[in-house]
Amino acid sequence: MNDEEKAILDLQLHTNRQSPAETLASLSKACKTLEVESFDVYGDYQSNPQQSYLRQFESEVASRFGKEDAVFCLSGGMAQSIALMIHAKSHPTSNGRSSMRAFACHPTSHLLLHENDAYMELLGMEALLTGNAKDFDADNFKQSGCFGMAPMSLSDVKDILSPDNDTLVTYPTQKSITCNDVSTLMLELPHREIGGKLTPWDEVHGMSSLCKEKGVKFHCDGARIFEASAGYGHKSLAQTAEPFDSVYISFYKGVGAVSGAMLLGDSEFIAEARVWPRRFGGNLYSVMPYAVSSWDGFRENCIDDVFADRRRKLAGVIDVLTADSDVQSIVQFDPAIPQTSMIHGYLKAPLDDCKRALLAVEQNTGIRVLTRLSKINDEESSFCCRFEWSIGTSNVLIE
Repeated sequence: MNDEEKAILDLQLHTNRQSPAETLASLSKACKTLEVESFDVYGDYQSNPQQSYLRQFESEVASRFGKEDAVFCLSGGMAQSIALMIHAKSHPTSNGRSSMRAFACHPTSHLLLHENDAYMELLGMEALLTGNAKDFDADNFKQSGCFGMAPMSLSDVKDILSPDNDTLVTYPTQKSITCNDVSTLMLELPHREIGGKLTPWDEVHGMSSLCKEKGVKFHCDGARIFEASAGYGHKSLAQTAEPFDSVYISFYKGVGAVSGAMLLGDSEFIAEARVWPRRFGGNLYSVMPYAVSSWDGFRENCIDDVFADRRRKLAGVIDVLTADSDVQSIVQFDPAIPQTSMIHGYLKAPLDDCKRALLAVEQNTGIRVLTRLSKINDEESSFCCRFEWSIGTSNVLIE
C-alpha cells in the first residue's frame, strides 16, 4: 500500500492486509511468540501432540470449540468436502445401503455458488435445497442478490426430512430423491450471501434434535462462526459449536490469517478426516506459513469481546444511517438491523451514478465510503446495485 492509499480513510476495508514483506516479518515474530521452532511435516499426523506445534494448535482450537479433535486444512472447500464425504460414507438408507449421496443446504450455500460444482464432480453427491427454492437459480442470484431472503428455518428442515414428502428433487440436476438419501444437513452460520442473517438459536437446537432422530449428520459451515457466536450473544465458542456433529471454521476472514481452515468433530471423525487432505492433493510437506498465521490470528482476535465489539460498531453505524432521510431514499439494508458484524446494502441509484458520487466524496473528503459495488441485473427489481459491509480489524477503529 503506497502513501497515497494510506492517506485514504476506507470505510469498507475490514482487514488491512500487509505487504508480502511485512507479512513474512509478522510470521517470523509469530513463530517466536508461539514458540514454533520446527516445521510440521505432512500434517504431523503421527507426531506426539506435545512435540508438534501444529497438533498443539489443532488441540487448542478443538478445546475452545468443545470438540474432541480437529485437523488443519488449507481451504474451506477442502474441509467441507471432507466432512460431506465422511458423513455420506457412514450413512445407510432404510435398505441398508445408500442409493444416492445427498446433502441438504440453504440455496445460498458457498458450495452451490462458488465451488464449480465440486460436490458433484469430486464427491459424486447431490444437493437438496431447503425452503421455497423451486425457482432458485444460482447464476441469477449471483447477478441480482436476493433482498429479504430468510435464513434456513426449522420448518424448512422438517419439510425435507419428512418421510411423507415425495416431491424432493435435487439442485440443479432435478433428480428425485427421498429423505433417506440425505446424509448431512449443512447450516451456514451466519448466512453470508443474505447479509449475515442467523437462524434463531432455538431452531438450531431443533434441527440438531431432528437430525439425531433421522440419522442425519448436522454440519456447520462456520466460515464466520466467530461472528455468529457474537451475534447470538454466546459466552463461548463451544456453546455455538455444541449442536453440530462437525464444524468447519476459517482463519483468513474475520481472524485475518493469510489462509487456512480447520475441521472439528469427535476423535473418530477427525482420525478419518486426516487421511483425506492427501487424497485431495492438499497434504503439503509443510503448512507452516498458513498454520502459524492462523494460530496467531486466532489467539489475537478470539479473545474478550472482539467480535461483539465489531457487531456493536456496525449496529451503531447502521442506526445513524437509517435515521437519515436522504440515506433512506437511496439505500436499504438487509437485514434492517445487523445480526452479526456484516450486512448487505441495496442501492436504488444506477451503478455508474453511485460510482461517480462515491469518487467525488473520496476526492473532496479523503473518505472512501464504498469500493466494491455489484450491479443488479434484474429489470423487475427496484434496486440497481448492492454491496457488502463487514467490520474487522481495520474499520472497527473508525469513529
